[in-house]
Formats: sequence, structure tokens, C-alpha cells
Amino acid sequence: MDEHLHGKKWILLFSLLFISDLFLEALFMFLRPMYVEFNDFIGDMIGVYTNYILIIMLIFLIPLIYSGFFIVKHAIKIKRVHEIKPSIFNRILSAFLLLLIVGFFIVLIIVFGENAVILLYVLEYYLPFISFVLIIASLLLLYAFTDELLALLKKPKIKTFYSQVKRYLPLAVTFLFFSWLLIMPLVFQPVYVLRGELPPKPLIIAHRGGARYAPENTIAAAMYVNQIDADGWEIDVQISSDGIPFLMHDGTLLRTTNVSDEFPARAEEPASSFTISELKQLNAGQWFIDRDPYKMIAKGKAPTNLMTVFSIAYIPTLEEAMIYSKVAGLLVDVDFKSPPETHPFYDQFFNISLNVLIAADYANSTWVTSYNPEWLDLTESLAPAITTALSLGFPDRISVEDFQATGYDMLNSPHERPNRLLRDYNANNVTINVWTVNMASRFQQLWALGVSSVTTDEPIVYLEIDNPKLLISRKTYVSVWIVSYLLAIATVLYVKSYSMKKKKKQ
Repeated sequence: MDEHLHGKKWILLFSLLFISDLFLEALFMFLRPMYVEFNDFIGDMIGVYTNYILIIMLIFLIPLIYSGFFIVKHAIKIKRVHEIKPSIFNRILSAFLLLLIVGFFIVLIIVFGENAVILLYVLEYYLPFISFVLIIASLLLLYAFTDELLALLKKPKIKTFYSQVKRYLPLAVTFLFFSWLLIMPLVFQPVYVLRGELPPKPLIIAHRGGARYAPENTIAAAMYVNQIDADGWEIDVQISSDGIPFLMHDGTLLRTTNVSDEFPARAEEPASSFTISELKQLNAGQWFIDRDPYKMIAKGKAPTNLMTVFSIAYIPTLEEAMIYSKVAGLLVDVDFKSPPETHPFYDQFFNISLNVLIAADYANSTWVTSYNPEWLDLTESLAPAITTALSLGFPDRISVEDFQATGYDMLNSPHERPNRLLRDYNANNVTINVWTVNMASRFQQLWALGVSSVTTDEPIVYLEIDNPKLLISRKTYVSVWIVSYLLAIATVLYVKSYSMKKKKKQ
């Protein structure tokens, strides 16, 4: 028995390597909507920009093929001679590759920090499928080791405590691991396992006007949002050196305008250091066509009928943005970017911006989102019809009771919140907008959890989703898994029984 186990344990090692590598490759496939952000993140760290996702997947494809080859090769051999002895090189290499994959996954989580939590939501969404594959793989391994496990149940010849532990520990570990695999999908149920009725579909708010499909924070982007019938758009507001609020996300104008051509000596100066007349001289749309930053034009997904409008897009004032939004009937989620403390309108920035919003006479479709309670309180007192949304950073949390005590209308939060917390908000009628949601699987989770609206760079994708996929009642979900367990175990027992009868006949 020990000799057989000594041979079969290398199949176990190759199998663990194969499964862990396959899991990593699948994870990268699931993260496809985040490829651009991932590649840019790595590029910003090392200063070289390329398709790092593709490179990583190709690198880890090598151990996947390597381990798969050895599983098949040795499975055939052990069936014939009942023993395998991989070379010392393959033993060491397999163990090293397994540690490398586990280490890479840990590094991935550490490097991405708070953003790595999205991996957990991806895993949760696909948990039933992952569990199914793991259970099938485990059953196959369990079948391969049945003889060895049954031999452990025989009475040991040596009755020392150490010998007892050594003998029964593999059996106990196998039992606990397999029990955990069976229980896991029942305990950690995905959010699309509904506990009641499906909540209403969240409103779709185009982040910066749909930054992947149009030049962000421009009227041209708002035209795109209106064309696809999204519910609204999120805009970023700064203030010019002569006191006019305008739309711009970045601290400088370098990325989204031709400032290097028009004002080469001032290209790296803060955007708020320019007067409104200087800002109006800049083109804020041609860069999107030239760079095609998200490859939407190359893929044919950008609106071709708006390309001419994109090419002449300019930096709009907040007033212009509100006028167009009112005409088009778009919700406006206003985010505020404070100027440097040395700015002449530093202290007046929010008051000036709020006055523009009040003058627009579009309060019922305007959201003021801010981390600053003083700004929200001022909005509540001067313009109570405007929706006030308290923004939260990633680590920040607020209980239902504490939020309700603020008197604000809405929470504006990163979507990387514990699902149980989002479900609790919905159960207590807390209106919440989450940002920035760019994965269809996460959007469908958030829908099932009852969030009120999502801010996204992918508005057209979510507008086309009529219902979350995979919706299932809890009763049906549990029943399906129990029946699957019984069928799987019955199949293994039948195959093993048939195999034993066949051996006796021989």
C-alpha cells in the first residue's frame, strides 16, 4: 500500500498544479473587462506599457500544459504497472511551479491592495461552477486513491499513538477536505440566489459621460449618453482662475486636451490655473479619436455618427453642462475637485458651483456628491430639492442608523463593499449609488443586492441587460446541489463496485 501511495502522490501533485494553474487562467479570463486598467496599472509602475495580461496568461499556460501532460502520461502508466516514479527534476519542478502560482496569486492581491477585493466578487459569482469542477476533480482523485484509503481502515499492526496518527491522518484530511468542498457552495451562496423578489434594475449613470466610448466630461459625451438612453452622467467640476466652474477630472490638461500644442510652456500647470477663455481654446475630443484609449473605435463599438462631434469637443462650463442635461432630460451626478489652496477662488469654489446648480433650475435631477459634510449641509439648507449624496472612500463604512441620522438623501460608495452590507442598506431603504462598476458579473450582483444606481464606464453594456443571469431561488439552488451530490457519490460507488467485480472475475 505505501509503495502504491508513494507513486500515486505524484499524480496528486501534478493535479494540484494543474487545477491551481487552471484556476489562475480562468480568473484572468473572468477579469477581461478590467484588462485596460490592469495593464495601465502595471505600466505606471514600471514605465513600459504593453499587454501584460496576455504575457502573464501565456507564461502560466506553460505549466498548465506541462502538468496536464504528466497527469495523462502517469495515469495511463499507473493503470498498467500500478506504480510511477517521476524523475527528481519533474518532482522538484512541479513543487516549485505550484509554489510559484500560489505566490503569484498572493502578490497579485497585495499589489492591487483594496482593489483586489474584486477578485472575491468574481470568485463568488462563479463559485457554483468552480465548486462543481473542484468536486468532480476531487471525486476522480478520490476514486484513484480508494484502495489506499480503504486500507487505512484496517486494524494497524503497531498500536502506538504516532503510528495511529500517521495511519489515519490522510484519511481524516481527505474527509475534511471533501466535506468542505460539499458544504462550501451551500454556505457561501451567490447573491443571485434570491431570498425574495428581484429588486428594480439600478439606474445607469455614465462615468464622466461614458469615458470608454466618448471624450470624457464634454457635451459630446453627454450627447452619447443621451443617444444610448442612459439615465444620467457623472461629471467632475473644477474652477478656472477667473472663477468659472468647468468640467475636468485630472489635475492637469495633458491627458484629455491639446494643451501641449496651445500652451506648451504651461502644459503641466494645474487645470484650474487657466482662465475660462484659455480653456475654451483647447480641443478636448480629438485626443480620444487619435489615441482610442480603450480600443472602442478599433472594435467598432464607439458611436461612429458622433465622431465629427468628438473631434471638435471642447471643455464645457458647468452651466453649459447643466443646460444640455436639462434639455436632454439626463440626471447629473456632480463631483467636485477642489483647487489648490493658493487658488484665488479656493474658499468660494463650492458656493460658486452650487449657485450655478441652483440657477439651472434642475434640482430634481441633480445630485451633489461629496466627502465634505459641510458642502452637503449647505446644499440641504440652500437647495433642499437637490439630492445630497455622502461619498465614502473604500475603507470607510457607515451603519444604516448613522447614515439615516445625517439626513442626506443618498450614499455614494465604491462598489467594493461587503455584499451583506449592501443588502442591509437595501433592506432599510437606503438609497445608494456605487462606482465605478465595469464588470457585467458585478453589475448583476449589485442589481440582485438592491443598489439604486451604478456609475459605470460601460453604460451601453448594462442597458442591454434585461435580467441578471443565473437567477435562482434558494430552495431550488439547495435542491440542485443535494441531488448533484447524491448522483456524483452514487456514480463513484457504482463505478468502484463494477471495477471490483471485474477484478474478481479476472
